[in-house]
Amino acid sequence: MSQASDPDLAHDEAAAWFLRLRAEDAAAQRPAFEAWVAADPAHAEAFAATEAAWGLFDAGAAQPEVLAMRRDALANAHRAGGARWRATAWRPGRRSLAAALLLAVATPLAAGVWFAAQPAAAREYRTGVGEQRTVTLSDGSRVSLDANTLLKVAYTRDLRLIELAEGRAHFEVAKDPARPLKVRAGEKTVTAIGTAFTVERRAGNEVVVTLVEGRVAVTDERRRAPATEMAPQQQLTLVADAAPVLRRDVDVERALAWREGKLAFDDETLAEAAQRMNGYSATKVVVEGERARSLRISGLFKAGDTAAFVEAVKAYFPLEAETSGETVTLRPHG
Repeated sequence: MSQASDPDLAHDEAAAWFLRLRAEDAAAQRPAFEAWVAADPAHAEAFAATEAAWGLFDAGAAQPEVLAMRRDALANAHRAGGARWRATAWRPGRRSLAAALLLAVATPLAAGVWFAAQPAAAREYRTGVGEQRTVTLSDGSRVSLDANTLLKVAYTRDLRLIELAEGRAHFEVAKDPARPLKVRAGEKTVTAIGTAFTVERRAGNEVVVTLVEGRVAVTDERRRAPATEMAPQQQLTLVADAAPVLRRDVDVERALAWREGKLAFDDETLAEAAQRMNGYSATKVVVEGERARSLRISGLFKAGDTAAFVEAVKAYFPLEAETSGETVTLRPHG
C-alpha cells in the first residue's frame, strides 16, 4: 500500500491539519491544506472523520473546563508543533504530534476515533418516562437502559465507545481483550473488557458505578488522578471535585432492583427520591421547604407507583400532600 492511500497515515495527517487550521496562522496554512485534500480522496474522508470525532459525544462541550482543555490543545499544537510540521515529512507507522495532542485532550471515550481506518457513526438509544429497554450491540454486549436514558454508541476497530449522556444503564460486556469497552458519563470514564456493571448519572454531575462481576477502571478527568480499580460488589460514587467514595460489599441485587421495576433508596434525601420516582410516571412529586427536602429516606418502592410512594412518605414523616392535576406537592403540616 502506498503512503498516499495508507488510511492510518491519512488519519494522522488529518488530525494534524485539524489542529493547524485552528491555530492563529490558519489563513496562511489554507493553501497547503487544500493541496493536501486534493492530493488523495482519502484525505477529505479522513478530515471529515476527524471533524466528526472532535464533536462526537460532545454533551459537555460548552462546559468551561472542556473549552479550556481545547484551547490549551490548540495553543500547544501551535507552539510545539508548527515548525516540526513544516520541516518534517510524514512518516508512516508512527503517530504524528498533532494526533498525539488530539488523543491527549480529547475525551477518553472518543480517543480511538482518530486512528480508526473506518470510523463508525454514533448510534443513539433512548428511553422515555417509565420506559425501559434492553439492546444487544454488534459485538454481543447487552445494555439495559433505565427510564429517561440516552446512550450513544460508536465502535471502531480499536475501541468500543459508549457515552451515557443521561440516565442509567447496565452493561453486560462481551469479552474482547484487544478492544476494551469505554463508557463515558460526563468527565468520568469506565473501562472494561468483559464484565457486568451499572453506570448512573445523577443531578449535580454525580456519577455512580456499581460493579457486578469482573473488573473495571474508573477515571475522572476533572481530578487528573490515577484510575480507581473496582472489584465485584463495589460501588463508586463520584461528585464534582470531591474525592471518590468507594463502598464495599454492596447489595448488588438491591442496586439492580430497577431492572425489575423497583426503586431502592438507601439513606437518600426526600428530594432525591422524589426526583427518581418522577422518572417513571407522568405524575410528578414536588417537595417544598428545605427541611422537608433534606429528610432522609430508605426503602424499596415500585417504580411508577407515585400514590404508594406519597402515602408511605406521609406515614413516616410529618408531611401533607396536595394534588393539583398531575403534580403532588409534599410539605410540612400547617
